[in-house]
Amino acid sequence: MFKFLCFCTAGFLLLSSAVLRGQASDGYTPISLNDLSAFDAPPQGWKLTPEIMMNPTNGTVMSTDKKGGGILVGTTGQTIKTKAAMQDLRLRFDFMLSPGAQAAVVLPGNQRIVLADGPLTAAPGASTSGYTGQFPIMNATKAPGLWQTIEIAYDASTTQPNMARVNSITLNGSRVQQGSYLPLSKTLTGKESIAFTVNKGTVAFRNIGYQELANRKPLTIENLTYKLYSDQWDTENPTKLDREGPAAALTQEIAAGMKEFQLVFAGNMVVSEAGLYTFEVAESGPNTVLTVDGKVVMKLSGTTSQDKHTAQTQLSEGKHDFSLFYARFPWRAPALGVSVYKSGVRPYDLTALSSLPVPPPKPYIGVDPENGTEMLRSFIQYQDEKAKRTHALSVGNPAGWHYTMDLNRGALLQAWRGPFADVTEMWYERGEPQLLETAGLTVLVSGKSSYAPLNDLSAAWPDSANLKYLGYRLNANGVPTLRYAFGNATLADQFTADAQGLTRKISIEGSGPSGMYALLGAGDAITMVEKGLYRIDDRYYVRVDKNARVTQRSSAGKQELLLPLGGTTTYSLFW
Repeated sequence: MFKFLCFCTAGFLLLSSAVLRGQASDGYTPISLNDLSAFDAPPQGWKLTPEIMMNPTNGTVMSTDKKGGGILVGTTGQTIKTKAAMQDLRLRFDFMLSPGAQAAVVLPGNQRIVLADGPLTAAPGASTSGYTGQFPIMNATKAPGLWQTIEIAYDASTTQPNMARVNSITLNGSRVQQGSYLPLSKTLTGKESIAFTVNKGTVAFRNIGYQELANRKPLTIENLTYKLYSDQWDTENPTKLDREGPAAALTQEIAAGMKEFQLVFAGNMVVSEAGLYTFEVAESGPNTVLTVDGKVVMKLSGTTSQDKHTAQTQLSEGKHDFSLFYARFPWRAPALGVSVYKSGVRPYDLTALSSLPVPPPKPYIGVDPENGTEMLRSFIQYQDEKAKRTHALSVGNPAGWHYTMDLNRGALLQAWRGPFADVTEMWYERGEPQLLETAGLTVLVSGKSSYAPLNDLSAAWPDSANLKYLGYRLNANGVPTLRYAFGNATLADQFTADAQGLTRKISIEGSGPSGMYALLGAGDAITMVEKGLYRIDDRYYVRVDKNARVTQRSSAGKQELLLPLGGTTTYSLFW
């Protein structure tokens, strides 16, 4: 049973509808849930509904009386199988669990991937979502009643006899399995269906899509030429042409022996299958630019990690002019790798294998609050903002619930559950980015100031409030309380954590501005699950006192949840 800080059983129910992804945008072939015709002899225990309701506190599950489909709902009983059959595949779908529910998706070769409630289980085990016969790397399961997304890359046929390979499983944005070989429980003679089975409780599915994977190469390169310049690495328009000519392969090794160079390739991409192509680039250098038909597909600046970067472009059948620009840092070894794939096609290299040498191993540097609260100052790259948040404080708690505050704005940026912080980009070598990466299941919050005065409830919530950061104080357990000045008033903001989630306490002393509010959540949809319990999109829950004067409103195309401040105000978050 999932436990919360404040347990309640009566009240309203959460309503979620089918939100459908389009096939064209991501290359997945959808399994239609408009009716059950996509399934082979569907058992009676499975049904379709346009909406589903689950109360995470008492386990009540209800579907709407409205007719239609979009959501597949299963209860304990028989297995449902798709008519579509395949071997090697990518599979993606959303699922929602009732409290205590457990299900599995069965892949070709009878490999089972567990889907199970249990977000409060610290150590992953055999009943943790993502279990395949091998424990997942981490527990990335969300709370019951929230839609979750799983992406699976799987090879039923491998070069290893009687073995299947789970290339990756990504759950709610966190990688939980990577490159694991599993023994086939039965001989695979051809393509097989995908199956879903529910072992306990109720489980809902939506947006089921798949890609069959093949080894063909629908995009090739011809008429390749190069120009090699000896200008300094940061020259914007190189002019010192060292040499040029036809190129046998895409490789930075053309400049072998040069410590500093800029290299430009040009040629044709020959496309035999129209579609959306994804390019992956891994490199070390100051600038890399990929252009197709005069359009910049990808532009990278100042990367040294050889991490993969992706970009997509739609290509028609036929020839397409392309260019690839690459420059080398004189103090680092050159590295350039480009690969491509599309729906139904495995990634394959366009560059020579030797153009992207194996980098020296980079250690993982992590911080975990095993013996007490940990606090880290860092930069934070928040969503798609161009500038980093430079005054961020991340706080880790031994209970496994953590958060980041923008101290300048008094803004809660993100919160997460599980391992605390990946500080490799801060502490390894020069640590130039100074970026802290969350190491657990992360939810993004609004990024706006958490408290502000409003003249009336129709006033827009400001990105930043007129506040002054005064510093923080630590209690006996090392838990910080942030302090801000609002006029003549002092505001104190403290998060505490236990096994069930984060609790936030905001206190105001003195005579400050009138009409002070706290922003508890903002999103596309805020739903009252029961009195005092709200769901913010499918990201997290907010719990307040049942008698609190909460305001739910629409503003600037979003929904917001506000709570008036005065004296001491408390609310909780969990996911």
